[in-house]
Amino acid sequence: MNKPIAHDLLRCDAMARLIRRVETIAPKRTMSYGGKTRNLAVLVRAGFTVPAAWAVPGSVCSDYVSRILPAEEQLPALLRSREDPAELARIRLKLLSGSLSPEVEASLSEVYRRLALEGTGAMAVRSSSSFEDTTISSAAGVHQSILHVTNEEQLQTALKECWSSLFSCKALSYFRTYCAEESSRSASLQAMGTLIQAMVPAEVSGVLFTANPMTGDADEMVVNAVYGLGCSLVDGRVSPDVWMIDKASKAPRDRIVGEKLIRTVMAAGFGVEDRPVDAADVDRPCLDESQLQQLILLGLRVEACFDGPRDIEWAFADGVLYVLQARPITSLGLAPPKRRRRRRVPTVDRSRLVWSNVNVGEALPGVATPLTWSVASGFSELGFRRAFGSMGCSVPRDAELVGNFRGRIYLNLSEFISIASQIPGLNPNVLLALGGGGRFDEFELQSDARGRFGFVARLPLTLARFVRENYRIGDKVGRFESFFHEEYARIGRLDFRVLSPSALSRVLRDIEHLLEESGSVMLTCYGNLLLSVVALRSVVQGVAGDRSDVLFQDLLSGLADVVSAAPGVALWHIAEMARTEPDVRRYLEEEDIDRMQIDALPLGVTRRALDRFLEAYGHRGPREAELLEPRWSEDPSLLFTSLRLHLVGPEIQRKPIDVERELRQRRESAERELVALSVLPGRAAVRHLLSFVQRFTRLRERLRDYVVHVLGLFRRVALDASRRIQKAESKAPTDAAFYLSLDELKSMLRGEVASVASLVSERKRHVERNRAVPSPPDAFVGVPPPDATPTFDGSVLRGLAASRGLARGRARVLHQVCDAKAFVPGEILVVACADVGWSPLFLVASAVVTDLGGPLSHAAVVLREYGVPAVVNVTDASRQISTGDLLEVDGRLGIVSVLERVTESHLPRAAH
Repeated sequence: MNKPIAHDLLRCDAMARLIRRVETIAPKRTMSYGGKTRNLAVLVRAGFTVPAAWAVPGSVCSDYVSRILPAEEQLPALLRSREDPAELARIRLKLLSGSLSPEVEASLSEVYRRLALEGTGAMAVRSSSSFEDTTISSAAGVHQSILHVTNEEQLQTALKECWSSLFSCKALSYFRTYCAEESSRSASLQAMGTLIQAMVPAEVSGVLFTANPMTGDADEMVVNAVYGLGCSLVDGRVSPDVWMIDKASKAPRDRIVGEKLIRTVMAAGFGVEDRPVDAADVDRPCLDESQLQQLILLGLRVEACFDGPRDIEWAFADGVLYVLQARPITSLGLAPPKRRRRRRVPTVDRSRLVWSNVNVGEALPGVATPLTWSVASGFSELGFRRAFGSMGCSVPRDAELVGNFRGRIYLNLSEFISIASQIPGLNPNVLLALGGGGRFDEFELQSDARGRFGFVARLPLTLARFVRENYRIGDKVGRFESFFHEEYARIGRLDFRVLSPSALSRVLRDIEHLLEESGSVMLTCYGNLLLSVVALRSVVQGVAGDRSDVLFQDLLSGLADVVSAAPGVALWHIAEMARTEPDVRRYLEEEDIDRMQIDALPLGVTRRALDRFLEAYGHRGPREAELLEPRWSEDPSLLFTSLRLHLVGPEIQRKPIDVERELRQRRESAERELVALSVLPGRAAVRHLLSFVQRFTRLRERLRDYVVHVLGLFRRVALDASRRIQKAESKAPTDAAFYLSLDELKSMLRGEVASVASLVSERKRHVERNRAVPSPPDAFVGVPPPDATPTFDGSVLRGLAASRGLARGRARVLHQVCDAKAFVPGEILVVACADVGWSPLFLVASAVVTDLGGPLSHAAVVLREYGVPAVVNVTDASRQISTGDLLEVDGRLGIVSVLERVTESHLPRAAH
């Protein structure tokens, strides 16, 4: 035998026992090589473009550690003691300075030689342990990866650096938290597999999730991309470009262009370095359309290959797309991904869909936490379906009615108009405008028109059901209220702190049922209200001519006993009581609002009245649909601010009871006028229609109050669950449960997952980033623009008339509750949206202007009952108007005129 050939064969045989080419390893026999190796083996065998890679079994690491370290310094011993950073640093230094066995050195030399023969000029050494990149744990960032290794000596050092990363505070903490079963066999943790992989000189790289890891939506892919190597993305040093992709149509749902100031590249000789990105490239997407489509197809193929959602690391180099890793999305392990039924007809063109949040944005403004989104999106979807169903419309089971854009809820107006087109003679724009649907002239609302035959065929049943529900609505609501009060009181009496986790999970299930029942009754009433108001508007426009707008607003006001208007009136009465108690008045006027407490008020009628107020309305609050936001009972600062404003400002000349009487007289006059204008045979029908509108307006507001009560129960469970999470995982934030979906929270309480701290931290960063990026416009077509810069319309801003009246005054723009301390009585309140939680300020404002909302929104209903002029749905009002601007608000015409822009001398002094 030729001697050199024999020597080469012996060397190959020795290396085969130690290090193997990834594609030669059967995926089912990769246990000793680790999760990352297994995933790469599957990819290579399936024909994906994967950089050449060799796998080092865990036994090589275990043998080396056992030879270099005494037993008391190895993982089994260290996991039983508290981490000592100095001791761990000494152990890592010992591992780095040790010598590899001759057999391992020879094998590494052969790997380097073979990769060099294939044209590989640089390598990466990555960990691949048995608990890494699995369906349970990812261990992302726990171990060290060494990039751009260029010679044999560096390769040996890199392998030892990777192994030594087992002995870090982060790794030991991770083992105890995420690998409880493995920790009992801690010697196996020490057997860490390793990968030696050819480096890809990436021009663009990133991560592709084939299901949204933040929402669990299996129909949405997420792409993150940066210039250069992906380590800058993984380390969080660069804000990446982000695409949300609709999996069915392969079209973007959203795109966010990140601020990519640096790119990481291979340094000269060894390692990596950061270089500045050219100014022209910083704000432009780093992927073109062709590359994005390649990634989408890659994601679909990889997901099909593994038969489940995947987290894929990828890179583009010289026009070739490489797969670097593909691991399970561990955050989806808490709950199965949610997949909607897809249409069997050709996929809709998402680039033509019109989205708007001017209706739902009032109920759920801003970025929603995952728990809130999981509750609200399902509730909204079900609600709109029931509302349309009560009008006789057929809603496809797979219709996409609501969407999530940068954490904010939006309605699919194209789908809404398509559904509403079933109703003969109905202008869908009128229907949507009543709810604040948007400014439709700006968009070409394309939709698939629904056939009307089905609607007409169902019309007798629809009318019969409408009459039946209206005839029995009192009994239905009465039965519901009896059930609600009993169930709410039962749950309210429970001490969540003493319940077992499984018992708390059952309570959560009961609260879900209570919300479903409350929502069912409320949304039935809302559907009937919407249909009744559409009919009333048609009648008014048909008979009143130029007076139709004024007449219509008057018919919707003066209802007196609307539940959502009660808190503001109650606070006015409490302020009047405080005027008669000098000590109370002094406390309310002089104490720092942030330090005020109900218990600190002197005893007397005011204190007792405030206690009764919180008992009746303490469950309300600004952004009350967001479960993370505190309620008035938890944070009464807005209540104290309102009381102070009543006391330090001029006394309201028109007392609430006088306003109520005036509005009632105005409504009754409008009713007589409408009946007189109607043809004689139809007058009885008009009277019944007016009765329906008034009844359903009152019912909807009353039932909404019940829904807010239930949301408060969800918040109580989340607060207690957060306490439990932090007790089990000290690194978890105090509000951890709010960053889990409802299904994930139940899984956690049932003990189906060991830890959530890592997922919660990731979710919290995601929510914070959504809050930091520009809000999408109130309405847009297809995909929201990267930067929603407001269009300033000059001195005249137009919206929707919500409460008639004319007011002139200085603007006060408020973005959050704590800003209310600067409010001055008589100013015009300008906010992005105003739910009932803001109502304490309504009676001290001369007028209200909002970005979002419609004539039937809850705030509009309250403002009409207070007789405060209001214009809603004014595009970017809170950004176009500045505090101190002199405004004139015409609530009859829906016009806000900017009479004078602010100067420093015009800024009023706050009440405090």
